[in-house]
Amino acid sequence: MICPRCHKEVPEGSHFCPHCGIPLDDKCPHCGHQNIPGAKFCAFCGRPLVGGTTRRPQGSFTPTEDIYHEEEKTYEPEKVSHKVNWKIVLISVLVLILATTGAQYYLQHSKSIKFSDSNTSVSEQINSIVKLKKTTVIEQSSNLSNDGMVAADDHYIYMSNTNNKLVKLDKNMNVVKTYDIKYATYLNLVGEKLYYTDRDHHISVLDTNTGKHETLQDVSAFYMTYHDGKLYYQNDSDNENLYVYDISSKTSTKLLDEHIYNMNFNGDIIYLTGKSSIISYNMTTKATDTIYNEQVYGSVYRDGYLYFTTPKMAIGRVNVQTKESQIILNNIGYSMFVMSDEAIYYVGSDAKMYRLDFNKKEPTAVYQFQSHRISGMQIVNDHLFVKDNQDWKVVNTSNTKYAVIFEN
Repeated sequence: MICPRCHKEVPEGSHFCPHCGIPLDDKCPHCGHQNIPGAKFCAFCGRPLVGGTTRRPQGSFTPTEDIYHEEEKTYEPEKVSHKVNWKIVLISVLVLILATTGAQYYLQHSKSIKFSDSNTSVSEQINSIVKLKKTTVIEQSSNLSNDGMVAADDHYIYMSNTNNKLVKLDKNMNVVKTYDIKYATYLNLVGEKLYYTDRDHHISVLDTNTGKHETLQDVSAFYMTYHDGKLYYQNDSDNENLYVYDISSKTSTKLLDEHIYNMNFNGDIIYLTGKSSIISYNMTTKATDTIYNEQVYGSVYRDGYLYFTTPKMAIGRVNVQTKESQIILNNIGYSMFVMSDEAIYYVGSDAKMYRLDFNKKEPTAVYQFQSHRISGMQIVNDHLFVKDNQDWKVVNTSNTKYAVIFEN
């Protein structure tokens, strides 16, 4: 193990560097090995680390500062000739002209089109990419399992820009309003009200028309999900137990003394991802039951099944009635996925986003990530919103075209 400050060898499992004293206490939630503070990926298993904490096995993709610094080096300048070879210059100019012309032709005729703009309009041609409407229940549950960074209705899309400020976009990805809210997560859009957690993970609400926002509960809340006039959440201030906030009475109540993560609703039942299992909680009888008795990362409910990822980098599902389980996909690249009503989307080890339709056996590639720095994954009506190397992009999974929304 190498210290990130002094770059000297440190014994494995050390809590502090014996040479410079920097703290070195950060365990990977997947394999349990120690990592250096603020690391984005585990040095032992390669999986994404969760915002510097071991408590949430999926989500929390807020980028951390880079921790590696190259040593300053001094180089002696080489002696060069100042004689100009005009023949080489002329040939270079002609090659540059031909390359530019070819690149323009490719961009105009390529299947995957990149329209770039950092703040306002992406392009009128984005209409050929984005055909959006309100997120479905499955998509919303899937997004909340991955920090809930995007929400949409029939008119607008809400997400954060490169400055981490919450913005309202129209269907052409034009910013029509910027709110004075930073690091908003777990977005739940209910009519004109947007419920979210702020940078301190306090439960908050925004009036999307007036821009007025307020804190509803001064707690540390995660996986917050709106259901039937109430906000259900993991109370990190109370041992990650299940709580509910009643919007009308403005009161919070503890429901379950159990470590829980994301949640799915089906009638009176809440399916909860726990530390080492998936459990059900009956809101009427208060009874609990174990649905799947192994550790999973995230879960999404669809037609009697809960879909999840496993520590062995696979996607599986379990029947909530019979409790029979099966593995659908092996050897995925990241322990996270999103779902629509029609398909599952996941990232392979080749840094490609794949789509697996529920009525098909073979997946198809819909997007190629530019790097392995994947820090966001959301879905709205089979359109993927991906944060690829800090750039937010929208991908039409039907024709694989994509556009840059916010460029870092």
